Amino acid sequence: MSQEIFDVIIVGAGAAGLMAAWELIQVDKKVLIVEARDRIGGRILTLEGNGFAMPVELGAEFVHGKLELTQRLFRKGNINYYKVNGDIWRKEKTGLEKEGDFIDDYNLLNQKFKSLERDIPVAEFINEHLNEPEYEELRISLKTYVEGYYAADTTRASTLAMKEELQKADEEQYRVEGGYKQLIEFFIKELKKKNCPILLSNPVQYIKWQKGKVEIRTDKGIMYSKKVLVSVPLGVLQAGRPSFDPALPQMADAARQLGFGPAIKIILQFAKTFWKEKDYTGQKDLRNAGFVFSEEEVPTWWTEYPKQAPIIVGWLGGPNAEKFKELSEEDILQKALNSLANIFTIQSVELRRMLDHYVVSNWAKDPFCCGGYSYDVVDGNKQKRILKEPVENTVFFAGEGLFEGLEVGTVEAALVNGRETAHKLIASF
Repeated sequence: MSQEIFDVIIVGAGAAGLMAAWELIQVDKKVLIVEARDRIGGRILTLEGNGFAMPVELGAEFVHGKLELTQRLFRKGNINYYKVNGDIWRKEKTGLEKEGDFIDDYNLLNQKFKSLERDIPVAEFINEHLNEPEYEELRISLKTYVEGYYAADTTRASTLAMKEELQKADEEQYRVEGGYKQLIEFFIKELKKKNCPILLSNPVQYIKWQKGKVEIRTDKGIMYSKKVLVSVPLGVLQAGRPSFDPALPQMADAARQLGFGPAIKIILQFAKTFWKEKDYTGQKDLRNAGFVFSEEEVPTWWTEYPKQAPIIVGWLGGPNAEKFKELSEEDILQKALNSLANIFTIQSVELRRMLDHYVVSNWAKDPFCCGGYSYDVVDGNKQKRILKEPVENTVFFAGEGLFEGLEVGTVEAALVNGRETAHKLIASF
């Protein structure tokens, strides 16, 4: 590597790092992005082709509401999105039943929230406030929702954060036409305009720093800058990577105390949309099905509705993903097929015969993220503020895991925190 000195080196080419780089180059800062993977985008990964009828998302998929920064970028990049408005179904003992919301008896849950005087883990909330026999279905529904939607451990997840998100968040969901890769391609194009280099396949081993001077080492050489922005996923920080010299024990401790959940996605394309045929649904009409919930080993499923494609996606989040993360792709696929067979009136061997293409996206085992995405824990914002405080105006951290607000764990969270951190960097010069 040359002795060229950059204003900022950004470690990680995910949404937060790309957003920060874009902001920095607007004010003519000399930026270098160093990425461990052989591609750009981090946990955004759209798969096109490979036999699938349409682009499928191996990582981030949904746009959770009309989000300000995401929408602004979509407009700049001429990126289209569409509403996801399918029906919600749940597999009960009596068969498939249509639901009005993701959580059974949400009004009752809201009443229970009113007796909450302080923040406690969700598991404690369930034990203290929903322990009567008549609340059994609500207990199961709430635990499934927190473990699945947030990819969270209920013994750590914040009840107050969940309450606020359920009460205030935009319920409408969207998908990006052509996939989230449209957003990544927009960033790449913008960065190329300003000649911002991106080095791929360069995992950062350690960062040596002193005030106003940074040395980044990978197995391919050493790079130099005045400041560094570390935008790797929270799971990587929790694994102790990259290492710092001098060490940053307070930052490492804060990262370890935050919530970061594992996630596994199983995307299946069949010869036909069997879930729309009444022979397989107990004569129920699932033609407009968006989500199907169950208590199977792979409990959560969604379709591509309103797009008409024979693709259905299985989801494992939190403890469910942790339990299966060491399994082979074939074993995870078989568990997915068995789960679908139990939800619908069909044999797993018949599903296997109908299966055209599949992909298992095991983020829990990915060494460059070590999980899916973050979730709020009790007193988590205190730890986030420690990580968001620049070290000697030289070492900065960013990512969706440091975002404070309703959109925790989302692409919007990564974008907003990346932008905020870029503004801190600009001000520090």
